[in-house]
Amino acid sequence: MWTESYRPQHLDDIVGQDHITRRLRYMVERVHANENDGAFPHLMFAGPAGTGKTSTAIALMRTLFGDDWQSNFMELNASDERSISVIRTKVKDFSSRGVIGSYAVGDREIQIPFNVVFLDEADHLTPDAQAALRRVMEKYAKQTRFILSCNYPHRIISPLRDRCAFSSARFRPISEEVISTAIARVVASEGLKVGPEALTALARLSDGSMRASLNLLYSATRIPGEVEVEDVQEIAIEMAPEKLRQILGLVIDASRLEEDDPKWLKTHRRLDTLIEKLGQRGLSGAEILNAFHRTVSEDEGVPLNLRRVIYQNLGEALYWCALSQDDLLSVKTFLRRLTI
Repeated sequence: MWTESYRPQHLDDIVGQDHITRRLRYMVERVHANENDGAFPHLMFAGPAGTGKTSTAIALMRTLFGDDWQSNFMELNASDERSISVIRTKVKDFSSRGVIGSYAVGDREIQIPFNVVFLDEADHLTPDAQAALRRVMEKYAKQTRFILSCNYPHRIISPLRDRCAFSSARFRPISEEVISTAIARVVASEGLKVGPEALTALARLSDGSMRASLNLLYSATRIPGEVEVEDVQEIAIEMAPEKLRQILGLVIDASRLEEDDPKWLKTHRRLDTLIEKLGQRGLSGAEILNAFHRTVSEDEGVPLNLRRVIYQNLGEALYWCALSQDDLLSVKTFLRRLTI
């Protein structure tokens, strides 16, 4: 798929994570200056999916060792190979081997100083495997560096975290502005036709994930013609703003009626029908509630008292959505509470 061709090739290509990449570039400069002693420790990249952790690790290797970076690099996905036997065999064997090859810096040819093991999704390693990894990292630190990538750093034991630089730093969700700029470059490079509103929607619906935005763009452009915002909403199953405004309007109407008023029951039946139609489109209860939160946070036109009631009840509604067999029922209950 063409989206793979847009993986960053160099640390300078990583977007949205300057607080980490600036420090990595300095570490690379020290290694290139042959100041290897302490210049490149073990690393941990932690943060949400799609924010560039794996891309940063590979771009770091390319920046460090040029075209021959793979000769001293091993990548494992710990969600697939998570047992202690993998650490004691594959990882240990690779870590204990000698370092081969060289790389060019200007007119100098420098011996590659260490191997690199990249453990993606390291938070999926079993506790026993993490304990074994700790010992391997200690024993072979002279010739091998480890880069651990994870979504949930609290699942990694403290002795591993303490041995890694950036263990307290986080890869942040990428801003909509940065994603929009990156997508616009892809659109221009690929000769795609994407409307400006659709471009904004792609960035908004990606939730800070560059991977998600590229996949949405790929899916939305699989039909001829210019991509419009409706095409993006259809692919992403986004709750249309006008539909949300309609629901909020009915909630406001119902809150002004007495419970014994026939119009009160009629209004709530309309609300139930709207929620059921959204469910038939594929929207989950949590997605509907998240759309409520996003609208209330951004739309200053929402009445203050309604905004307050929504905030008071939203957390509990999301909780019951996660537990209920009928998450749409939790949304309907949430809407009832807004009108009391």
